[in-house]
Amino acid sequence: MIFSDKFHKNFKNPVLVIVLLIILFFTPFIFKPELLTERDNDLGRTYVPLFSFLKISVTSHNQIPLWRPDQMMGETFIGNPLSSLFYPANIIFLLLEIKIALIAYLLLHFLLAGVFTFFAAKSYKLSAHASIAAALFYAFSNKLLLHLSAGHITMIAAFSYFPLLFLSLRLGILKKNFKWIIIGSIALSATYINYPTIFYYSIIFSVVYFCFRIFTRSEKLYSSIKLIIFKYLSRFLLMFVIMLGLSTIVIVPQLEFAPLSTRPQLNLEDVAIPLWNLKRFLTSLLFPYLSFESLNHESFLYLGIVPTVLAALGFLKFSNRKKMAIIIIGILTLMFVAGLSTPLFKMAYELLPFLKYSRVTTRLWFITAFVIALTSAIAIDRLKSKVLVYLLLGLFLLEAFYIGYKKIFVVPYLDFKKESIYQFLESDNDIFRIYCTSYCFNPQLLSKYNLQILNGENPIQQQGLVRFIERAGNYSYSNFAVIFPPYPVWQNENPPIPDANLLGLANVKYIGSTYDLVNIDFELIQNFDDIKIYKNNKYKKRAFFEHSSENVTVTSYKPNEIELRFKKSSDFRNLILSENYYPGWSAYVDGQKLDVGKYMDVFRKVTVPPNSDSVVFKHQPANYAMGKTLTFGTIILLLIYSFQKFRKKGD
Repeated sequence: MIFSDKFHKNFKNPVLVIVLLIILFFTPFIFKPELLTERDNDLGRTYVPLFSFLKISVTSHNQIPLWRPDQMMGETFIGNPLSSLFYPANIIFLLLEIKIALIAYLLLHFLLAGVFTFFAAKSYKLSAHASIAAALFYAFSNKLLLHLSAGHITMIAAFSYFPLLFLSLRLGILKKNFKWIIIGSIALSATYINYPTIFYYSIIFSVVYFCFRIFTRSEKLYSSIKLIIFKYLSRFLLMFVIMLGLSTIVIVPQLEFAPLSTRPQLNLEDVAIPLWNLKRFLTSLLFPYLSFESLNHESFLYLGIVPTVLAALGFLKFSNRKKMAIIIIGILTLMFVAGLSTPLFKMAYELLPFLKYSRVTTRLWFITAFVIALTSAIAIDRLKSKVLVYLLLGLFLLEAFYIGYKKIFVVPYLDFKKESIYQFLESDNDIFRIYCTSYCFNPQLLSKYNLQILNGENPIQQQGLVRFIERAGNYSYSNFAVIFPPYPVWQNENPPIPDANLLGLANVKYIGSTYDLVNIDFELIQNFDDIKIYKNNKYKKRAFFEHSSENVTVTSYKPNEIELRFKKSSDFRNLILSENYYPGWSAYVDGQKLDVGKYMDVFRKVTVPPNSDSVVFKHQPANYAMGKTLTFGTIILLLIYSFQKFRKKGD
């Protein structure tokens, strides 16, 4: 048994310590969620609107949203990894108010990170206090805390499953325990659904870990090396296949979206960030207080003085073979993280598949944080004085809490909170979009008042739509961007004046701007402090007939379904829907399926047959149906296997 009987008797107390300390850290946010949820970071700008949309779709429209229409003129929701659509923990957002749910979600995953790390440490037969130390060193590592300050909640969720994956590798792959192979596949699936980049680095770690275990075996076992490799590889492939089955429901739509997105256009400079010089790199790694304010969540490598020193002491306890392997892996990791400062990352970029779809070299630092946590626990386990152990943990927690709170509270709150702007726009009962020439709308208030925006914020966008927004916004920008229009476009002396005709075709009725728009087609309606609201006189309805002024009425509008009505005609007519064209959308007239084509390379067009008075657009991607079948089939097979094992155990 990995866990001794004594451990089982004392199980509740160590876990309770971890739970209480994590709750202690989150206490300010539990009592006042807006301290965390209304910051100008990814949590405030992206995830609050995203999960609000998810909740409304399920509770009000009775749909699992495969499509998100509220920004970027509509975008795939299931195909975008940012959505983490089928992650089971998302049920929290359906049960609780969104901002409370976000705190509960974050608290849950910090707890999972700590508890899973505790069990991983116990698998090395470390003492309870050493295992608690490992759990705290990882859960409160600066890697997790800094990404908390950035609002990367799905990334944190992915980080939380890595210790469980590691434990599964040890118990399932190395010791041939099928139960742990299944658990490992679930951990991999949860990692992938939440953040594919973290999944990618977890797979690379798994391969490196197997090589490490083989290299550090004793000499007498080298005669069976081929058999060992075969056993490890076959078990890991089984884990990977089960993971694919569990995740196919999102993998297939994401594979469809990937070549259509802007990710294939990323170049080496876009991926190899942050940029370093030797002084900045060493400061980030060892002396962050010398440049504390300038180091952000991606460039902050420091893991704390206590775990760093303890890890060095724990390292000394390893065999020479293990020391050599760890030094080599450590040097390669640092060279990779250093990006363009060394030749290694460029080689990896050219050789490793899918790396060019990722961004930010330091995203893999969570692995270092976990390894440091375990190695530090080995040193803690050798300490005889519990008082010294408590002192070291206390010092670590003081530093971790200081860094975590400092980085969170320095993030400004979201701007443009004057609700009269959004109330004014909501008062127009028409279906329309708005556009902002600069970053002048509060995403949470747009979501609250159910306002749709042509531009928006998303790290993974559709290529054709980005090009259209550039033309409509009358600007050109060749570098990678997350927010549209990008900051450099309008933060200059001659910001662009948008194209009224293209905005009109995109159903943009109102334009917000922090600077004057000199255009006869833009009518100034009202000033709201720093924001000027203009009406676009070239505005067109959401749906219209080509070369015709006939009226088209939107009678039902849901994420996956749009219903239009109009007068009958004896002629064929081209109906234009001002919604982003994307595979998987079909049109139906009296139950007859029609092909949906492109109009101006970005809108949807369908030819309506004579004597028809309605069209229903439905998003029914075939790849989703296939993925759903495979995922539910895998779940059913695993349930059958588990039931049979339980029944045999009962017999």
